[in-house]
Amino acid sequence: MKLLSEALSISIDSVPVSPNDRFDIAGVYGFGRGLFTREPIRGSETSYPKLHRLHAGDVVLSRLKAFEGAIAVVPEHLNGWFLSPEFPTFAINREIADPGYLQHLFRWPGFWELLRGESRGVGARRERVSAQRVLSIRVPLPDSVEAQQDIAARLDRLHEARHRSVKSTQHAEGLVASLHNSLCQVEAPRACVGKIMKLSRTPVSIEPEKKYSQIGVYSFGKGVIRRKAQPGSTLSKLKYYQVPSGALILSNIQAWEKAIALSDEADAEYVASQRFLPYLPKRDDEVDANYMRYFFLSDAGHPMILKSSPGTTARNRTLGIKAFENLLIPLPSKRDQLHIAAVLDRAYEAVRRMRQRNQEFDALYQAALSKEFEAAQAPAGK
Repeated sequence: MKLLSEALSISIDSVPVSPNDRFDIAGVYGFGRGLFTREPIRGSETSYPKLHRLHAGDVVLSRLKAFEGAIAVVPEHLNGWFLSPEFPTFAINREIADPGYLQHLFRWPGFWELLRGESRGVGARRERVSAQRVLSIRVPLPDSVEAQQDIAARLDRLHEARHRSVKSTQHAEGLVASLHNSLCQVEAPRACVGKIMKLSRTPVSIEPEKKYSQIGVYSFGKGVIRRKAQPGSTLSKLKYYQVPSGALILSNIQAWEKAIALSDEADAEYVASQRFLPYLPKRDDEVDANYMRYFFLSDAGHPMILKSSPGTTARNRTLGIKAFENLLIPLPSKRDQLHIAAVLDRAYEAVRRMRQRNQEFDALYQAALSKEFEAAQAPAGK
């Protein structure tokens, strides 16, 4: 454990601001996620008389968000970019510390805790952390730069594998979104929603002492929320209904934000408030509820939901039942509906597995950080 001042020294390139000068502006993410870029500005657009210029290989800190781990090594592609004076910069003593090692150290939650200890206050109201206070922190730092480089190389392999996994997931998400919209952009006879779907509501009489599990619906097509059971006495004064399985469920206050889902067999044990509209096909040989979900989440169907949800603010954009049931939608054959839904089910399941893999990479990387850095914090003999 060594003082960070042995590895870093304050090194600020302060540039005067002229009204007509153009500045490429960067920022620092919290939780060790590195830097990001903002829109460029003119000098006339800032009240700061000076800005700090970044240099590749230096370290930059957000004084305001230091307690959240907003510190990073400046990458090559942001050399010459600018930040406000709220972001002090530090030069790395390359004879003492390896930049790659420090970058991994800055991603370690244990280091964020050390920064948090230098920040007073609570939550977002914490005081700014000065550059000098950061330098007074003791961190795990092997004597040999070569040893640091060996550690960094091992961690690099894990971090790069995770990065490639995230990139491939993002690419897959884009492909699946395009596939989704393409498959739902169908040429087919139009049908009135109210003629092919029915609102299925079986009232439930809430008993104060009995426990009930409620459902909700996530926005952006993320599925059903299943809440823990709670006594009827704690439920709101809304009306409650049984949840039919295999139903298209729309949140009447968030459908405009794609709060649209499909219930499954287990949901029959749950209740839903009057804010959720469960629809079932009137004829099983004509309509597939899963296809209907995918259609209303697509670029073809979602504008229809928006049109049926009048209002100008989020709290007032309530889905009108009559407006929804009066929608005329293209309805392919039941066979085609099942095929489209099955293809999209498989595609989204593949994306789900990729996201799970990303989480596993995250856990593996964090475990590796803890193994490398926590050992140095342990008292001698342990």
